[in-house]
Amino acid sequence: MQLWVVAIGAAVAEFWWVAPAAAGAGAAGMIGVRRSRSTKARRLGVAAAKVELEHARSAAAGSRATVRVAQAELVRVEAERAAGRATGADVQAARRALDVAHRTRTAAAAHIRVARARIGVERAAIPARGTDPVHLPVARAMAAHDEVAARWMQYETDAARTLAFPAMSDARVPATAEFLRLDAEARAARPSSPRARLTPEQFAAYRGAVDRLQRAFDAAEQEAWRLAGARPADAPPAPQTLTQRWSSIATEAISRSAEGLARAAESAASALDARRDSRQDEQPHADPAAGDGDPKRKPMWPVPGRPRTPPQS
Repeated sequence: MQLWVVAIGAAVAEFWWVAPAAAGAGAAGMIGVRRSRSTKARRLGVAAAKVELEHARSAAAGSRATVRVAQAELVRVEAERAAGRATGADVQAARRALDVAHRTRTAAAAHIRVARARIGVERAAIPARGTDPVHLPVARAMAAHDEVAARWMQYETDAARTLAFPAMSDARVPATAEFLRLDAEARAARPSSPRARLTPEQFAAYRGAVDRLQRAFDAAEQEAWRLAGARPADAPPAPQTLTQRWSSIATEAISRSAEGLARAAESAASALDARRDSRQDEQPHADPAAGDGDPKRKPMWPVPGRPRTPPQS
């Protein structure tokens, strides 16, 4: 019995470090896992933006293939018309399909540019380590969703708004029906809490649903105002059309260019005046007693007297 006690004591004395090492490794592992989760939560917006970029690239590739198919179909229909087996209406339909395909390809290219810009924005908005969870990407998306819901509830709970704008509660209005459909999609994709663990694909789907919901609510609100023939005093300005937006951008660019040219001209004039002043300071001042300052002309001193001419009688 004493031999067993001695053996156990020797084993404990030999391998005493195993338990502390295992505990330390476990603690380090837990710290690493928490830090990794925190980093993923903070960079979730960037990861979701990259997922959106991949989807936009896939859509662009599909749109380019659609354009090629539409071009081939137009050539086929034109050949059929030349052979008398197709009508002009068929050719016009093929051309319209090709025009739609070109527009879809242009929109897909624009979506790629937007996705790339969003990656840069999300990288700049990455919160620092230890930031309050309310500033994390999931919490920001949920806050935007709640804001849309609060705006819509104003039309549901305020009796004056409900009577003035009944279209906001009427699902028979197409714009309102679209808003309600997208609201259901956003609610289905909404996480349970701001601390919920989401994959980049899940967060991209939820954030995209919230973005579409915001645009649908603005459209439904504008349609309700139009049908009511009135505009609330606290209503935000109507969204600009594409032409108005480009016109505003061009006007702003021209004004900024004019301001830049004016500032450049003022800077050049100031620099020229300063250079002239420095040159004048460097030149020696002429002695007034030395005449007109001509170095070749030596002054005469003393000045010779003039002979007086007697008056003639």
